[in-house]
Amino acid sequence: MNSYPVVASGLVVTNTNGSVGYTYRSTAYDSGSYDNQHLLKANVDNTFFIWRDWFVTGSSNLVFTQDQRTSENRDSSTFSTTGQVGLSVLPQSSTPFGLSYSRSDSRVNSDLKLYSGSNAASLDDNVVNDSLVVHQSLLGKGYRLKVKYLDNQSNSSLRGKYGSSQLGVSGTLRGASGVLTASVTHKDEVTYDKVDRVSNVARLNHNYTGLPQTTIRTALNSSQIQQILPTTAANSQQATYDVTLNQASISLIWRSLNKKISVTSGLRYSGVDNVTSSTGASSSALSANLGLSYRMTDNLTASLSSVRTVNSASESETTSASDRIGMKYRSNKIMLGDYRYDWRLGADLGRREDNGKESNSSTFSLGHGVGRKWSFARSQQVYMRGSQDYSMNSLVDRVRQRLSHRVSLGWKQVAQGVARKAQLQISDQRDVGDETALQTLSLNVSQQSQVTRRIKLNGSLNYQLTNYQYAGNLGEVSSSDTSVISADGGLSYLNPFSIAGLAFTSNYRYSQSIVGLDGDLVTQQVWNNKLNYRVGKINVSLQYLYREARKISYNGIYFNVKRVF
Repeated sequence: MNSYPVVASGLVVTNTNGSVGYTYRSTAYDSGSYDNQHLLKANVDNTFFIWRDWFVTGSSNLVFTQDQRTSENRDSSTFSTTGQVGLSVLPQSSTPFGLSYSRSDSRVNSDLKLYSGSNAASLDDNVVNDSLVVHQSLLGKGYRLKVKYLDNQSNSSLRGKYGSSQLGVSGTLRGASGVLTASVTHKDEVTYDKVDRVSNVARLNHNYTGLPQTTIRTALNSSQIQQILPTTAANSQQATYDVTLNQASISLIWRSLNKKISVTSGLRYSGVDNVTSSTGASSSALSANLGLSYRMTDNLTASLSSVRTVNSASESETTSASDRIGMKYRSNKIMLGDYRYDWRLGADLGRREDNGKESNSSTFSLGHGVGRKWSFARSQQVYMRGSQDYSMNSLVDRVRQRLSHRVSLGWKQVAQGVARKAQLQISDQRDVGDETALQTLSLNVSQQSQVTRRIKLNGSLNYQLTNYQYAGNLGEVSSSDTSVISADGGLSYLNPFSIAGLAFTSNYRYSQSIVGLDGDLVTQQVWNNKLNYRVGKINVSLQYLYREARKISYNGIYFNVKRVF
């Protein structure tokens, strides 16, 4: 950090820092393809103020980048320079003014051609980008108003001139009973492929909290995008697109003081108008919802919901309505000796109507479970839990009954810097009166060890087996088996060989999966090693990565050295 006295112009530099670094990346596939990169980057940053720190504050930045890439198909190099300066006038006042300007110059050289043969066109490019941001704010008690202008222009030797300009106004008003935010944005843009685009966006949001235990949220959004596509050899006429999207929504949430009753309701509208050069189409959707939840006791909760929707498109209209009432009960923990037992019950009835066609549905579920924990010598714990669930779903003329069982057994130990954990889960889910069944088995074993103050080890083993049985179209029973096994391990070594500032990490992961009895064996493995050394203001890192998936492997080397000042 460097400080300088006030000069004649009143400019005071308060801080100067920067860095210079070099990065090397190399990737090689077993097929023979490769990709090498040399990246050199330097930057200088400054912060300053003019006359007084409450009058004008600012910052500047200068970045140089040299990037060179080599592969079996192409060679390319890029050199870019970017400079930026920003000012804030009266930053601590109620009328802060800000200005920021940046320019970048990028030069790309590549042996890649647009065409082949004698008509080959070079893709070498030189792009100069100028960006200007100006904003003026007005701050007061309970309100904030901001006007912002952005201009971003690019000049490319390959694509010509393109860019965008944007003007926006935003504001926030805070009162005793709510917060109102609004914004309006206008943007003119010409893309690099010569598409003219004009967009206008307006947003309004209001949160009202003036009623007891009630929150009302209102949102209005409107956006319009106009596009004019350039003429081509195939189409001599310009194609135009005009899309307008309007959205409005209001939602209400009310909760009683005792938190037993909660009411939610909402109304939402969206409309889209899409006009092209030759056609036009519009659509809209209107939906309303109402929900009620009543906690009758600490264990029993009743709920009610209703939704109405109207969709209009292409002079046609569709309507839908759905209503549902339900109840859930969950017991407290019941001690049966050293075992903890609980049970649960749920039921609901539903009705739905789509364009005059009515259908009814019902759901009933019942389940219970029991578990226990054993502790040994304060460092080990064994836990077990078994559960059973039954559910019945009725929709139109179809009734589905499902019975599920789940058993889990676990063990964990924490002592003297070592944490071990093992868990086994077995589940069976089948439809009563049907041939559909799903069985799963999973095993997880893991350990974390603090070998010394500087060395940490961790590892885990995971196995999962899934069997799915189902009836085919002709009534035959089919089965699908999937097994997945994975193992991973890691090493963290701080200050190896007693070298201060040196750190080494290594992680390895292997997995294999088999789908079906005669399925193919798919293996994946990743080995990642990283060595980092930091001394003073110099940071050096070296990384080696090996990855193999579906019999395709590659090696990657990453080297980086950086000096800050």
